[in-house]
Amino acid sequence: MNLTPKAQAIEREFQSARSKATYSTFPEFARRYIKHNKDGIVLANTALLEMAVGEAEIKARKAQQWSQSASLDDTPESIAHGPLIKPETIQGAVESLEGVLVRGTEEHQEYAAIVLARAALATDAPDRLQRVAHYLQNIALPPAKIPMGYNFALVIGGLTIKGMTLEEEGRISEAIVCYDNASVLVQSNPNERSDELNSWIEHALYRAGMLKLRQGDQLAAIRSFRAYHNQALQWPGQFRLARRASAYRHFSAALSNSLKSQSVQSSTNGNATADDQSQFFPAALSVEIAQIHAYWEDSLYAVTSFPKAEEKNWRVLVMIEQIVEDRKLLGAGNDADKRALVETIYRASQKTFQSPRILRFLFFALIEMGQYDEAVLALKAYLDMAEINHKVKSSVAEEVLTHDQRIRLDVESEYEITTVMIEGSRLYGKEIQQPSEALACAERALSNIQQYLQEDDATELLFDAYKYQGIAYSLLAAQAREPEERPSLHTKAIESLEKAIEICPQAYEGHYQLALQLAEMREISKAIEAVKESLNFNSSHVPSWHLLALLLSSQKDYEQALNICSVGLKESEWDLTQNDDLVTSQVDGEDYLALRITQATLQDQVHGPESALELQEALFVLYTKVFAPESSSIGDSLYDIQNVRRRNQSDGELGSNSTVTGRPRAGSILSVRSKSGASDIGQGLGNNGSNLDIPKANYASSVTSIGSSGSKKKGKVATSPAVATGAAANASNITLSKSAQNILPPVQRPTDKSVMRTARANKVLVTLWLLSASTFRRLDRMEEALKAIEEAERIDASNPDVWYQLGLFYATQNDQETASVSYSKALALAPFHAACLARVGRSYLDAGSLEMAESLLETATKSQGWNSAEAWFYLGKVFEASERLTRAKECLWYALELEQSGPIRDFSEALPQYVV
Repeated sequence: MNLTPKAQAIEREFQSARSKATYSTFPEFARRYIKHNKDGIVLANTALLEMAVGEAEIKARKAQQWSQSASLDDTPESIAHGPLIKPETIQGAVESLEGVLVRGTEEHQEYAAIVLARAALATDAPDRLQRVAHYLQNIALPPAKIPMGYNFALVIGGLTIKGMTLEEEGRISEAIVCYDNASVLVQSNPNERSDELNSWIEHALYRAGMLKLRQGDQLAAIRSFRAYHNQALQWPGQFRLARRASAYRHFSAALSNSLKSQSVQSSTNGNATADDQSQFFPAALSVEIAQIHAYWEDSLYAVTSFPKAEEKNWRVLVMIEQIVEDRKLLGAGNDADKRALVETIYRASQKTFQSPRILRFLFFALIEMGQYDEAVLALKAYLDMAEINHKVKSSVAEEVLTHDQRIRLDVESEYEITTVMIEGSRLYGKEIQQPSEALACAERALSNIQQYLQEDDATELLFDAYKYQGIAYSLLAAQAREPEERPSLHTKAIESLEKAIEICPQAYEGHYQLALQLAEMREISKAIEAVKESLNFNSSHVPSWHLLALLLSSQKDYEQALNICSVGLKESEWDLTQNDDLVTSQVDGEDYLALRITQATLQDQVHGPESALELQEALFVLYTKVFAPESSSIGDSLYDIQNVRRRNQSDGELGSNSTVTGRPRAGSILSVRSKSGASDIGQGLGNNGSNLDIPKANYASSVTSIGSSGSKKKGKVATSPAVATGAAANASNITLSKSAQNILPPVQRPTDKSVMRTARANKVLVTLWLLSASTFRRLDRMEEALKAIEEAERIDASNPDVWYQLGLFYATQNDQETASVSYSKALALAPFHAACLARVGRSYLDAGSLEMAESLLETATKSQGWNSAEAWFYLGKVFEASERLTRAKECLWYALELEQSGPIRDFSEALPQYVV
C-alpha cells in the first residue's frame, strides 16, 4: 500500500500520540488519517477503541478511588489490578472496529485484534477470557518479523495480555513464557521507547517475577526482577512508584534468601552458565542487595507520608527490618557502611512516629557505628517507650502474635526489649564507664526474663544478663570510696558470675570473668582453676592466657608465667611475627600487644633489665601494626547509592548510565540527619588521628623544666638514643596519621569509638615509653630514661603515670624537691593515684609529718589503693611511729599478704573487663 507523503506524516503523528496515550487527540487524528488514506479506517478505529478503553479505565479508577498504592501490599499469591469496566461502556467502539476489520491490511488486522483482546480483558464480562483467546488465536506472538515504533509496543502488549489471560486460567507456566518472551524482545530492542511500551513491559516483568516466586523458582524470579530494575532505570521518575516499591521488596527478599541459603552457589556449580555465575556470585549479590535497598527506600518514601493518628507505617518497618537483617547477613562493612545504615534508619524515623522498632534498630546501629552518645539517647527513649507499653498493655494477647504481625503493629516482644537492656548494660559498662547504669540495665533485663520469658527459651539472654550484672558489681567495687562497701560488691559480683556459669557452663567468657574477679580479690588459687576452665573451652583466648600468666606471677613463679606468655602468643591468631598478612580484629591485636608487654615485664624480672630491651624494641614495631587503620574503616560505603555503579542485571555486568536523584550521599552535610540537627556534622577533624603516630625525636621541655635538676640535665641528654629509644625512633617513620587522614571523611566528626581508640592508642604508647624509662632507670642510664619520659609526656601530658615516673626518676637522683613537684602534678591529674599517694605518704613519713602521711595513706587504702601493698606498708609504719602497734601490725601483715599475692602488672590495667 502506497501512502501519500501527507498520509505518512499524519500516520507518524498518530502513532506518536498513541504511544503517549494522549486520548484527546485521537478523534482528530483518526478523521484526518481516513481523509488522506481511505484504507486506514481499521487503524483509525483501532485507536478509537484504545481511547474508549483507556478513558473508561480512568473513570472506573476515579469512581472507585483506586490507585496504584494498592500494589504496595502485593504478594506472589495476590497481585492487585485496576477495577474492571462495564462492557457496554466500550461496546460501540468494539462493534465499529469489528465492522471494518475486513477492510484493513493483514498487518492492521493483527494489531486491531491485539487491541480488541485488551478491550475484552479490561471488562468484567463473564466470557472475557474466551473473547481474548478468540481474538489472539490467529496471531503469532512473538511475530516472525519484529516491528518498530508503536507497533512494537502493541506486540509487547499482546504478549502481556496473553500472559495475563493464561494466568487467570491457572496456566502459570505458560503465562510466564509469554512474559519472558516480552522481556527478551525489549532487551533485544533497547532503542524502542514509548510510554505504552513502558506500561506493558512493566506489567510483564512485574507479574513474571511474582509468579516465579509463587512457583518457588527463586533464581528465575531474581532474573525477572533484575530485568524489571534495568527497565525501571529508564522510566519516568513518578511512573508506578508503588509497584516499584513492591517489586523491590520482593526482589530484596529473594536476593537475601539466595545469599543466606547458598542455594545460588550450589545451583550455579551444576547446570548454570558462566553468565549465571557472574550474576549470582556472593560478592556481586552483596553489592546488588545494597543497590536494591536504596531504590526500594526511594520508591517507597515517594508514595509514603507521615502517619496519621493511630496509624502505623508498617511498610517502612518491613523495609527497615529487611535492610537490618541483610546487613547482619552481609557483615558490618566499613565505617561508611555503618554511617549509611544509621542515616537510613534516621530517614525511616521521619516516616514513622515514636516507633520502638525503629529506635531499637537505631540503638544497635549507633553502637556498631561507634556513636555512643547518640546510642545512649536512643536507649533511654526506647526503654521509656517500653515502660509505657507495659503500663498500657493491649488487650490482645501479644504472645500469640507472629513476627510479621509484630512488625505491622509495631509491637516489641519482651525478648527484643530484653536484648536492648542487655546491650545497654554492656554499652554503659564498657564504653561509657557508668557501672551504676550498667547494673540498672542488667537488673531490668533479669526482671524482664523472670516475669515474661521462659528461662529455657532465653538461656543466652539470662547468661549475658548475669554476666554483665557481675561485671557491673566488679566495676562499682573498683570505684568504691568507702571500704565497707567493697566486700559486699565483690560478693555480689561473684554470685552473679557463678549464676552465669550455671546457666552456660561451657561458655568460656563466664569462666574468664569469674577468674578475673577472683584475681582482683586476690583469691589466686581459685582464679587459676577458673581461668583454666576458660582455656579448656577456648584455647585461643589471649586474655585468658594473659590472666593465667599474671596469676602465676602473683605466686612469684615468674619463669612459669613467662612460659605461659609464650604459649598464649603461639595460640593467638594474631601472631604478627609469623604472619604479617593475617587480618583479624583490632581488639584481638590489642589483647595480643598487652600480653607481649607483660612478657617483656616478666623477661625483665627473670633475666634482668638488659635482656628486656630487645623485647621492648619489638613492642614499638608491633604497636604500629596493632593501631594501624582497620580495614573496616577504609573505602566507600557499599550502601551509598550515589557511589554504587548501576548493575545491568540482565548480563551480570555493571553500568553507570543513570542515578537516583534526591538522595543525599551517606555522611554528607545534605543528609537528613544534618538537616534535622541530629548530629554535629560539618566539623572538620583537623589533625585528629595524628596521636596514633610513633613520636619523632622532638622532645618537649615541660618535663625537664619542672625543677632545677631537670634544667641542668636537659643539656646533657644523649643525642644518640639507646636501644628502646632508637627502636621507637625507627618505628616513628611508620606513622599512621597519613593513612588515617586519607580515610577520614572531611565533613564528619569522629565517632566516640574512634576517639576512644585514639585514647587507647595514646595510653598504650605512653605505657611503652614508661616501660623503657623504668628499664633505663634501673640500668642507671638516666639520660635515656629522661628522654623516654619526655616522649611519653609529648604523647599525653595529662597521663598521671608520666609525672609519677618522672617523680621516681628524680627520687632516684635524690632530687626530692623536684620529685615532690612531679608527684603533686600526678595527683592533680588523678587524686586517687594509689602508687603516687603511697610515695607522697612515704615522703611525709620520712620528714616526720605523721598526720599528713596518715591522711594520704588512708585515702589511698580506702579508695583505689585498697590492694596496694606499698600503701598499707607505709601506713603501718605511720602507726608504728605513732605507737599504735596493733593497727601497725594489722597493716603490715596485710601489706605482706598483698605483696605475696601481687601480680607483676595490675590485673585491671593489663586485662579487658569485657570480652565478646
